[in-house]
Amino acid sequence: MAINALGIGSGIDLGEILNQLEAAEKTRLAPITTQQKAINAKISGFGKLKSALTTFNTATAKLQKKELFQSRTATGNNDYFSVKVSSKAALGNYAVTVDQLATSHGVATSAINDKATQLGNDNETRTITIEQANGDKLNVTLSKDETSLEAIANAINNAQFVDENGKTSPSTMNAAVVRSGDGRYQLSITSKETGELQSITSISSDDEKLNEIIGFDINQPNNSHMTEVSKAQDAKFSFNGIAITSSSNTVKDVVAGVDITLKATTTTSQNLAITADDEKAEEAIKEWVEAFNQLQSTISTLTQFTADEKNSKELNSSNGPLVGDATLRNIDQSIRSIFAKGQSGEFSVLAQIGVNMNKDGQLTINENQLKKALTENSDAVATLFTGDGKNTGIANEVFAKVSGFIDSDGMIDSATNGLNTTLKSLDKRHDQVSNSIEQTIDRYRTQFTKLDILINSLDSMSNYLTTQFDMMANLKK
Repeated sequence: MAINALGIGSGIDLGEILNQLEAAEKTRLAPITTQQKAINAKISGFGKLKSALTTFNTATAKLQKKELFQSRTATGNNDYFSVKVSSKAALGNYAVTVDQLATSHGVATSAINDKATQLGNDNETRTITIEQANGDKLNVTLSKDETSLEAIANAINNAQFVDENGKTSPSTMNAAVVRSGDGRYQLSITSKETGELQSITSISSDDEKLNEIIGFDINQPNNSHMTEVSKAQDAKFSFNGIAITSSSNTVKDVVAGVDITLKATTTTSQNLAITADDEKAEEAIKEWVEAFNQLQSTISTLTQFTADEKNSKELNSSNGPLVGDATLRNIDQSIRSIFAKGQSGEFSVLAQIGVNMNKDGQLTINENQLKKALTENSDAVATLFTGDGKNTGIANEVFAKVSGFIDSDGMIDSATNGLNTTLKSLDKRHDQVSNSIEQTIDRYRTQFTKLDILINSLDSMSNYLTTQFDMMANLKK
């Protein structure tokens, strides 16, 4: 008799018994699974901690720069000039008068009927040489098919300037074909740079026909075929009464830390005020405090503890994965110890600039006190955070300490690596126990199958004997 399922042959529910035995065996996996969940939760927790520390360190890095506390703002008449200032700029008011803007030198040919007509001779090649007052020469080589106004303009724009050392750079000239009337075109050549030294002193070619169109000599205008359309001139302005000449309209470090770009001439002197800009430092300190408080919130979540219910064998689900963890506790205490430590300088602790720690361990800001400290003594605030610029100062010490925690070989990665090693060991143990359970259940299944067949066989034998006995009894009657 074929047995298709456990219990069919014997009439006993061996399948259910096997299921119960399997469930009982699988309880051997519960402690391992619990440990795996706990370690995975810790690894995730350390990831969140590292992220919060990284954000905090990014905000800390901004406070390491002393220039942050020396930011400057320039205020002037933007119609006439714009100003860029650095922390080196001296505070004060300055008078600016713009007498003349720097301009580029430009020349143009006479009008020609067709911009595509070849204007040169039949030579295979020719060269146009453009000389400038500073001694630079731009040589432009043309083929016999490149002597139209259009081709010359393209060749000049694409030419490479070669200096005395053989170094190449883009063309020093801008060339364009201008439509000056119906069927009338002119070639315009303009120096890219402004100023008198950038002026075009001569344009010539070894192509006689072409030279009659583009020939130019600044010293012999009457003998030139190109005419001046714009003169080269230097910028002229005064800064606090001192006359300044520049080949460019942008003058860097006109005084230390002050770059000025001229836009238009003035009829009267214009005021330029350079004042301290404390807002950037204030915002950076606020961002830093916010990042620290977010770090504290993350730590609180990771170390949250709720007492377990009485007689329960399960951990409370609201407990943080790193509750009681020595690594996290060490990190938190190390940062707080820097805050408590006094720095050398007029301001030695954060409380003196309005940054205090409340009973919950978070930082709070007294904005009025912070603004006053920055306005009246920004240098002392800078020293509090930057110290000697290397090792001392709250920002430098915190950044170095936190970097040691989050670096690839730091405390957090070391703890995480240890947890991953333990997790791999548990995974291996889980697989071993799972295999052991499977083997045990397979053995039970084999035994139950044999038992089912045996009972079925005994039942068949019993039925046969009963039948035989009944037949014998009937024969005796």
